[in-house]
This record gives sequence, structure tokens and C-alpha cells, in this order.
Amino acid sequence: MNEEIGWKLIEELQRDPKLRKALAEALTYEIPEILLKDRKVRLTILEALIREVATKDDIEKTRELIEGIRQELRQEIAKVRQELREEISRVRQELEREITQVRQELTQRIEALEKEFRSKFEELSNRVARLEGQIGLLIKVFIAFNVPILIGIIGILLKMILAP
Repeated sequence: MNEEIGWKLIEELQRDPKLRKALAEALTYEIPEILLKDRKVRLTILEALIREVATKDDIEKTRELIEGIRQELRQEIAKVRQELREEISRVRQELEREITQVRQELTQRIEALEKEFRSKFEELSNRVARLEGQIGLLIKVFIAFNVPILIGIIGILLKMILAP
């Protein structure tokens, strides 16, 4: 019967981690004495500990894994840097093309405005020249009509002054 209870206790301990922990805490003070006396128990505990302890191979494999990941990250970073450089170069070229195009359009627009300004200036110069000619003609006509009248008025005034 005790043996049966013992096996049930072992089965329960294997199934329930909390129960194992509680038993381990309860036996903390008694384990050193049991270890010193029973070689089989010592071997069982050591085998359990060895399963949990990392070996040099495990550490080396972990280092190799970390180094592999490090290399992959470096390659990925280099790849991203190259892609960024290419993208920046492409954007620069596109901007340069657009700037050149805008400059050409502005130059064409300035030349068109300059041509239009010259045309308007010449048109205004021609109008001013015509107005000057018309004003000159108006003055000649004015003089032509008014000189005889003025001579007549001067003659009348001289008669009035000289003839009593």
C-alpha cells in the first residue's frame, strides 16, 4: 500500500509543477543529507541538472547563430543603404530634369514677354510719332488760319492809332 501511494505521489509530482516546487521547498533542508547517503539519488539529480546546463557546444552554436544573424543584419543594412543611395540618386536626377524643364519654360516665357514688350513699345513709339506729326500739322494749320486774321487786326489797330 505504501508503495502504491508512493507511485501516485510521483505521478502527481510529474503532472503538477506547483506541487513539485512545494515538495522541493519542503525538502530543501533534507536533500543534502539524502545526497550524501544515497548514490542513486545523487546521480538522478546530477542527470537532471546536466540536462539543464548549457554545454560548450551549446554556447558555441549560440555564438555561431548570433554571428550568422549579425552577418545577415549587416548584409540587410548594406542592401538598404544601397537602395537608399539609388533612390536618392534617382530623385536627384528627376529633380534636375524638372528644374531644367522649369528653367526652359521660364526662359521661353521671358523671351515671349520681351518680344511682346518690344512690339508694344514700337507700337507706342509709332503712335507718338504720328501724334507729333498731327500736332505739327495742327500748328501749321492754326498759324495758316490765324496769321491773316492777326495781320488784319494789327492793320485795324494801326489805322486807329495812326489815323485820327
